[in-house]
Parts: sequence; structure tokens; C-alpha cells
Amino acid sequence: MFADGRLLGVRTTSRRSDTSEVPDHRLGEEVRATAVVLAAGAWSGSTAWLPEEARPPVRPVKGQVIELRSRNAEPVARHILASERVYLVPRNDGRLVIGATVEEMGYDTAVTAGGVHELLREAYRLLPDVAEMEWVGATAGLRPGTPNNLPLVGHGAIEGLVLATGHFRNGILLAPLAAQAIADLVASPDPKWRSSFIPSAENKGRTPEGVGR
Repeated sequence: MFADGRLLGVRTTSRRSDTSEVPDHRLGEEVRATAVVLAAGAWSGSTAWLPEEARPPVRPVKGQVIELRSRNAEPVARHILASERVYLVPRNDGRLVIGATVEEMGYDTAVTAGGVHELLREAYRLLPDVAEMEWVGATAGLRPGTPNNLPLVGHGAIEGLVLATGHFRNGILLAPLAAQAIADLVASPDPKWRSSFIPSAENKGRTPEGVGR
């Protein structure tokens, strides 16, 4: 394992991804590998070092999140509250995380008044107590979305390229499963995950039962 390195690109030979150029202040050389895992999140579809036909169909989907705090530093709820439009995650120190918007805005990560208003409005419907909470802050990030908003986990268009992206709104939830799947794909010639999230036309829209729904 190499730490603190920077990937400059992947050189393909005979349409096989066999070399990763990883400059490192200790290494300073190319690293040759039989597999390269692309896990670049919302930027997976804009990796300039891949041939255009090999870039996965991943787009950025903006999400704004706000944070409030109860005045007595006590949690305002004992469990997560959620609706179709918003979720509320209480913390033990009285903070409340409210998220998240779903916006097709490219790579824009600005926090907007409209986004904050939408989150507060929907949060108030679930928990009117938010009206009396203190403001902490707001942030915005980018999710990796796909045409059907299902993950792309499997072999890519170039031999040796493995995709681990497109988790959309379920990145944290699917992380352990995706990590195991990728490890199996790289290490096993016939992984048990082969038909689950294969990024191909035949498997477009498929997902294991109960996962990513």
C-alpha cells in the first residue's frame, strides 16, 4: 500500500490497463498492476486519463446539508427521522444534521438560500422543535449518480479496469458491501458478485434484492 501518492494517469497497452503512474516523494516511479480500481466518486465520469469510451456514465448530483443545535445541548430525538424529502440525524451533544437536497447542478457546491429553506421547511414538518434550535452551519457536497442511480461495481470497458462508483445517496450504507465486492472481483477469477452490479447494458437497472432500494 502506498500513502500520500498522487495518481497522474493509467497507461493502457493493447487495451489493457496495466500501469498506474503514481509519483510519490518516496517512490517516484511507475507502479505496474493487473487491476486499477476507479473509485473517484462524482468525478469518476470525468477522468481525463481514461479513454472516453472507457469513462463510466457518472454525473455529480449536488446535496446540501444543514446543522442545528439545541439550546440545552440535549438530543432533540432518540432516533433518525425521515420522510421522502428529508432526514434528521440527532447527535448526543444536541446537534441535529438535516439533509439533503438533490440537485442537478453539475459540480457546483455553493450553499443556497433556497436549499436551506427547503431543508428547514421539510424538517419543521417532521419536528417542529427545529424552529427553536440554534444555527450551526451548512455545507454542500457531490454524489456520484448514474443513469439509473444504481451503483457501478464491476469490470470496466478496459481489461484490468474495475469500477467502484455511482453509489448516489447510499455511499456510506453500501461501503462495506462494495469493498468486499471489489476485493473479490480483483482477487478471484470467478467472484460471487459477478452478476450483481456489473456495469453493462445487460445489467442496467439490476440490483440485489434489498440493496440500494
